[in-house]
Amino acid sequence: MGIIGYGNTGSSFAKLLQPFEVTVLAHDKFKKDFGNSYVKEVTLEQVLEEAEVISFNVPLTAETHHMLNLDFLNKLRQQPIILSACRGKVIHTADLIIGLKEEKISGVCLDVLENEKLGSYTIDERQQLDELLSFSNVIVTPHIAGYSHEAFLKMATVLLGKLGF
Repeated sequence: MGIIGYGNTGSSFAKLLQPFEVTVLAHDKFKKDFGNSYVKEVTLEQVLEEAEVISFNVPLTAETHHMLNLDFLNKLRQQPIILSACRGKVIHTADLIIGLKEEKISGVCLDVLENEKLGSYTIDERQQLDELLSFSNVIVTPHIAGYSHEAFLKMATVLLGKLGF
């Protein structure tokens, strides 16, 4: 399992994987010395070469905008499954579709799309979504991870803490 971005989400995901005894390869450009008994701190190149599943857990910045693009896909040595629960613009949808067609990746699980507002889709974006959903190895879920009872409780607790309560 390759994890790109080892902040709160990436490290929490790694903890969930521990009981499955998978090899976790984690890369974070800014965080260092986080490896432990089940997480191996690696370069991005090692993730691209070795991971059978790659999870994107990075914030959207100028540097991560369209991080998954044709160049990224062409560097893959395996045919990984791609997971993304971060901002949609980290994944370049048109290039992702090419990667699926050319079998550079085995499948895709997206919790968010490049344009996160379905009601504002252009004709081209709608066609891309329809094409993406036509693949049997693609799963798209609504971006609602922050709407669980636990997430609401944590947000309220953090807010109250910041207000001094």
